[in-house]
Amino acid sequence: MVKEKFEVIEAVATECINQAVQMKTLALNFFLPKMEAAFQIFGFRENYNATMNDILIVKLDSAGDFILTSPAIREIRMNYPAAHITLVVSTKAYPLAELCPYVNEVLFFALDEGVNPADIPSLLKCILKFAKAHLWQRKFSLGFEFRYFTVGKLENLLMLYMSGARERVGYISNAENLYIDNLLPPEQNVGNVLLTHPVINPKEIIHDCARNLYILQDYGLKIQRTDLEVWFNASDLYIAQTLLRGFAEGRVKISIGIGASTPMRKYPREKYLEAFKAIIAKGGSIIILGGPSEIEDAKFLEDNLPREFVRNLINLQTGWRIDAATMAQTDMYIGNDTGASNCAAAVHLPVIMLSREAKDRANTLPGMLSEYAMYYPWQTNAIVLRPEHALPPCTNTLSMGGCVTGTSHCIAQIEPAEIVAAYEKMVDFIKNSGIKKTSCPPMINSLQDKQALYSKFVTPK
Repeated sequence: MVKEKFEVIEAVATECINQAVQMKTLALNFFLPKMEAAFQIFGFRENYNATMNDILIVKLDSAGDFILTSPAIREIRMNYPAAHITLVVSTKAYPLAELCPYVNEVLFFALDEGVNPADIPSLLKCILKFAKAHLWQRKFSLGFEFRYFTVGKLENLLMLYMSGARERVGYISNAENLYIDNLLPPEQNVGNVLLTHPVINPKEIIHDCARNLYILQDYGLKIQRTDLEVWFNASDLYIAQTLLRGFAEGRVKISIGIGASTPMRKYPREKYLEAFKAIIAKGGSIIILGGPSEIEDAKFLEDNLPREFVRNLINLQTGWRIDAATMAQTDMYIGNDTGASNCAAAVHLPVIMLSREAKDRANTLPGMLSEYAMYYPWQTNAIVLRPEHALPPCTNTLSMGGCVTGTSHCIAQIEPAEIVAAYEKMVDFIKNSGIKKTSCPPMINSLQDKQALYSKFVTPK
């Protein structure tokens, strides 16, 4: 009977997809009545569970964005200690989400090969297949999605809607327009149609982590903690400790993040080399972390620095969890504005981050276009190095981070000496502040450990 119900819902959704193919767009005035009727008939809209025992969290973004959602995930658990929580993430974020102690199951979603996410009918078809296979059996009482920006938001919104969740909470789909005084009225906004509780945050809330937490506040939940977390197990920690065993003992160990998702956010390797030479001469040692795209740059640094003070881990393809465990064994992070800087903040490292965003762009739609304001290292001791001025042709552009050349451009104005000075300042802070690095969150090593952690939240019946 359940299978038959699901097939009926699938048939209705398929009809909507076929109609979208014909019209070359998803007509909400056709899609929503059809889907709502199907969900209503089969009990997805009934207030059958006022205690919210089944909750869905959707976060289909990069690994760095996922880390910035970790406080919100924790706070959902704190507000609903007895709930069964399902977390749906991207394949990129799955390694970091896999051991999350605050959810009962973690699922990853990937588009079928060749599908363009901008092709709405094809996107919806992939989401429909996933929802039927993994989500409908839960009959979620409540769902959250945390994507703030219009770009990439529809995938999150449609996943949350197609899950059948009765209450659906998230930002309206063009929330960033708040900062250009052109916010669409609710009735014209797709996010307000697919969500039952659409959120518009106060204009002064800009950091992505704060925005994630505000969604919960707007829904009426209590926030107890706001710090980031990243989760790895004893095996990850053992590997990390083995990789660093005997390396540069007695020296300041620095996690290095030389990669980034776009060339404009990458600091030139030649300038990094000059800075790292000086830092090593001052008692530092570097551990290079990253993915396949950083192999060549990492080898360049390794070949041109004193080998005994460089540990290049990129060729090992350690992955996010071991990288996080490795960072936890070091003293600070130096690198680009990327997911690695969020990971460093999550293990409470002091962070020296290099940003492409020039200081003279500080007032250019900060809540919409400022990487510095939205992704500043969250709740950790940090120094962010930025160029004083944007270079032509980036001086008057309206784009994220301000630099638009497709190369290492505005960021290259930061001098190696500035990195060295920031390093010296951070070392002085570490030595003289009396503050020791905060330990990582509890490591979940097994199902038994996870269940033991649940017992702290769940009162036995």
